[in-house]
Amino acid sequence: MFYPKTPFYGKGLLLENQILKVNSHELNKLLPWLCKTPRTTTYRINTLRTSVADYKLKLETKLSALYGSSAPLVYGLKEIPEMLCISPLDTTTDNKYDDCRKELIVDTSCGAAVLRGAHIYAPGVLAMESGTQLHELVNVFADLPGKCKRGTATRYDCNEKIFIGVGEVLMQRHQLYNNKEQPASGIAVRMQTNVSGVPTLGDLSDEDALLQNLPSMVCVRVLDPQPGERILDMCAAPGNKTTHMAELMCNRGTIIALDNSASRVRSMTEKLANYTCITAHQFDATKAWDDNSDLDSIAPPFASGSFDRILLDAPCSGLGNRPQLCCNIKQPKVLQSYPHIQRNILSQAVPLLRPGGILVYSTCTVTEAECEEIVSWALRKYTELQLVDATPKLGAPGLPLPGLEAAQCDLLQRFGPSRENRMQNLDTVGFFIAKFQKKREIS
Repeated sequence: MFYPKTPFYGKGLLLENQILKVNSHELNKLLPWLCKTPRTTTYRINTLRTSVADYKLKLETKLSALYGSSAPLVYGLKEIPEMLCISPLDTTTDNKYDDCRKELIVDTSCGAAVLRGAHIYAPGVLAMESGTQLHELVNVFADLPGKCKRGTATRYDCNEKIFIGVGEVLMQRHQLYNNKEQPASGIAVRMQTNVSGVPTLGDLSDEDALLQNLPSMVCVRVLDPQPGERILDMCAAPGNKTTHMAELMCNRGTIIALDNSASRVRSMTEKLANYTCITAHQFDATKAWDDNSDLDSIAPPFASGSFDRILLDAPCSGLGNRPQLCCNIKQPKVLQSYPHIQRNILSQAVPLLRPGGILVYSTCTVTEAECEEIVSWALRKYTELQLVDATPKLGAPGLPLPGLEAAQCDLLQRFGPSRENRMQNLDTVGFFIAKFQKKREIS
């Protein structure tokens, strides 16, 4: 059946040529990989509230109830002891397309969530065939061209719809489409199987554990926050890395979390409420440095040398997110806008870091311009910065680039389709991590 081989549907070379300009030979591997689903599911356990062993038992009990003797394996990694991984299911049975079933159409963002183990919520259902009954099994497709009209009652005739699995109907057409004043909410289709093999658990995130991508956890482990330190999270929303820092610090020290969006800060505040070491502010990180501020201020802007460690998880194109069935970036100029923002924020981070301090730069994207090129630029512009090893090492080295020595590329981490990934059989999203240290003395 049809499945995309590039996330840039209808845009082709216009955008593909912007991703890897120096290492363009890697595109043949990278583009299909971005469309595929990461097969490993990862949870981060809040060790301030529960133990990894107790949460492992909870996951195993849930999986056993759902899948019986076919339940996937739950296991940990010594490099990230607070993480649990769930292996994929066998995809050779029970998820096959059956032409006798009716069809249900979702948009590509909903389809991507389903492939990662979600059920289908009412707003995501674009089309359901007339006569579909409660608890009926349906073939679920994602609409790649984006031409399916919401509320369509006939079979959607399209050669580029993507079969993603089989689900059980929990809401009928009249519940989904007949009340425009109060749109339907809740789970409309409970997925029975999907073609990715990712277990359909929904989101079990709670105060004890969080569904989180592996590289995001690696990123905070690379930062290595210590109890009692003063740390800045420059682009903190939604706050998942911020809370991870607090947990590794045993909730002792000072973490200041910034985000430019008032709504994101409001949303983040509830998540941060149980962590006394975190203070969140709505603030533009490109204005975070001001030497007229007090050195011990907990409100931005901040004076030079205010922080022991800084995390700059920069705004980016997000092209590392998987599966990308259809990228929502339409024009090259959108891609080209991100490095400018990233450099502006990094320019604020460098003076805010104390001598000897650690700065981690990360993105959830795969473009050279937002990853290795930013590192090369930073090392040229700021002679007080030096690259240090981004351990724990679970990703591949950075891509070769003019201005970066091979030894420097080895210090970086790039998560992608490379065979050099150090992750055993783990399959995750695209991501990039660089770790800098500010020299104590500038030669």
